Amino acid sequence: MKMMMMMMLIRMMMVMMMYFSTGLEALILTQEKSLSVNLEDNIKIPCVVTDSSTTWVISWYQQKAGGGPSFLLADSSRATGLPTRFTYSESGSGYTENLHINGITAEDEAVYICACHGCGDLHSDAVQLSAWTKSHWGFSLDNNAE
Repeated sequence: MKMMMMMMLIRMMMVMMMYFSTGLEALILTQEKSLSVNLEDNIKIPCVVTDSSTTWVISWYQQKAGGGPSFLLADSSRATGLPTRFTYSESGSGYTENLHINGITAEDEAVYICACHGCGDLHSDAVQLSAWTKSHWGFSLDNNAE
């Protein structure tokens, strides 16, 4: 029996650099350009921070089609009700922050936002994108894959 699997493609949609309103040097976040995954795969989306001279906190957000960004997690802080298959880790002497998603499902189709805030706030209910440096990743489904 063939098990039909959908392919997901994570594509970087935008890399943007901004200066923080505090006047500190800008942090630049970068991510790989693409990563192909299958349903049920375990994936890691890295977010590399280029500046180690300032205090910063990475937060991860998910933005589904037609909606705004929703907070997922940051270090030890998690959104209420977030499945345990979404986790966070640091690597590379603390300059790479990773979002892990175990057991990818079709419901995970979204844009994933890596946001770095220089003032130490973990997240805000009203995300002020003008004060954040961000990178976006998006999933797209390939319904013809087996």
